[in-house]
Amino acid sequence: MNDFEYIYLKTRRDFGRYCQFEDVEPKIIAVVEKSPESREDFVEQTVLNIIFDNIPTLSEHSVNTARVQAKTRGMLHDEGGWPKEVDATEAQDTSKWRKKLEKDPTFTAAVRTLCAGTAKCLEQNSAINLFEHYFFSEDPDTLVENLNLKTIALFKDVSDEPRTISKLGWHPEGPTKIVGSYSSLRFQRMTEEMSTVSHVWDVQERNLPLVSLKSQSPLICCQYNQKQADLLLGGCYNGILNLYDLRKGVTPVSKSVVETSHYDPVYDVTWLQSKTGTEAVTVSSDGRLMSWDTREMEGPREAVWLTDGAKDNPKVLGGVSLEWMQEAGPSKYLVGTETGVTVSCQNKPKKPIEVSAWFGNEEKGGHGRHFGPVYGCKRNPFHVKYFMTIGDWSARLWMEDLKGPLLMTPYTPSYLSAVAWSPTRAGVFFLSRHDGYLDIWDINYRMNAVSLSQKISDHALTSMAVQAQGSLIAMGDSSGVITLLQLCDGLVQPQPNEKNIIGAILDRETKREKNLEALKKAQRNVQDKPAEEDDSFRHVAVIDEKSYVEIEDKFFAGVGMEGENLGTSAYLNKKGD
Repeated sequence: MNDFEYIYLKTRRDFGRYCQFEDVEPKIIAVVEKSPESREDFVEQTVLNIIFDNIPTLSEHSVNTARVQAKTRGMLHDEGGWPKEVDATEAQDTSKWRKKLEKDPTFTAAVRTLCAGTAKCLEQNSAINLFEHYFFSEDPDTLVENLNLKTIALFKDVSDEPRTISKLGWHPEGPTKIVGSYSSLRFQRMTEEMSTVSHVWDVQERNLPLVSLKSQSPLICCQYNQKQADLLLGGCYNGILNLYDLRKGVTPVSKSVVETSHYDPVYDVTWLQSKTGTEAVTVSSDGRLMSWDTREMEGPREAVWLTDGAKDNPKVLGGVSLEWMQEAGPSKYLVGTETGVTVSCQNKPKKPIEVSAWFGNEEKGGHGRHFGPVYGCKRNPFHVKYFMTIGDWSARLWMEDLKGPLLMTPYTPSYLSAVAWSPTRAGVFFLSRHDGYLDIWDINYRMNAVSLSQKISDHALTSMAVQAQGSLIAMGDSSGVITLLQLCDGLVQPQPNEKNIIGAILDRETKREKNLEALKKAQRNVQDKPAEEDDSFRHVAVIDEKSYVEIEDKFFAGVGMEGENLGTSAYLNKKGD
């Protein structure tokens, strides 16, 4: 091909000026003649690659705008709307101005205009109530729970030798402080180098304890006074009581006398709600329940021996747990013993404390005792006649009027160490295990399985305390670590009508046990009655064991618990095994 070149000429004065385009007539610059013989020099292209692009090319730019500077400014507001000549503090002047304004026709027209818009808003609210709960009174058919726990803090013992946390206690004025009792309850495993101090922890400070309570003997239990939060009462391994006043230091301000104190470790202590706020009750494995006045620590006010109730040679039962609640009665005490029996003590007017009932004692007509010491005994805060005990691999629910348990949880893989009820939900209780798991039961949701089971520690859990508001729970283990847990809203917020539902469930189980007890008693009376005196018992039907089991299974089927191994069937299966 021939190369063509065209040169544009421009004078120097035209440099830098804008180009001015205009239409001109076409003109022929060059002509290329056709040359057929040059076709041999080229190869025909058979593959063509053509790219069409109709996407416009855009550019994006960002600009920093000026920030708004917010400032806080105060405003002085007097009673506004008054003219300068009217003194707002003078009632006579303001009343004259109001009367004058009410007679003004423009004021009346303005009020009517404003009332029209206000009336429209009121009519809308009457037509649709945005704040109405349409289904608040109806209960859901099924409750879908998504329960969870969250660890928010760990408090580790600062001593070199690991110690067990035997008891925990919350500060009465809110979730601010926790007192932990550090000791070693393993027989003859306490070395001379082991520390004997116990610690008070601040929830916000997790590195070092807030206060270290000094004691000659390790504290097994220690609790805050509910009226005077600076007072703490601790029970020692040697049986002595220590009274601490944090305003005066970390050493005991007074101690009980050795001759009048417990002979064995003080396993539990509880402050009583009295006018003076100085009364407390302690229990020990020496078999005694003692009532104290901390103003006079020379000796207990009262003491009672915990016996099995036998008329001949009564056996003393060592106490390992204590429960007292003002709503259940200011003079009623529940004591869990080393033999698996729970004892009820009562202080009647003008009489000393005496043992009034035994739960799980076969000699007293009871059944369902634990196979080990009752390390936990807690009343339901909403239904105080019912209480929960743990003493082996299961927890059992009792009622004051019955000597046998109403309900019993399945046996867990590990031994249970502590129990606690939720202070905000009537159907929720917590169980701590020696394998480091925390089991949470919600009998309002379901009664045949655990609602939530979570691994808390690699060591055995030994103690537990739930905060009064119900959202925090402290767990102590055998390595001296306190784990602070945050409960989810599903475990804290009460369900609709939950208290009445749980009350109905407990009443149903109570009636069932009473009916079964009456049936058994009638059967025993018929069997023990001589033949010549059998006229008065002709109306009583005597049934054998097989018929009794069939009647009980029919009852469980009627309440929707068919197919489960419960009641006498479970007992017979266990007995056969």
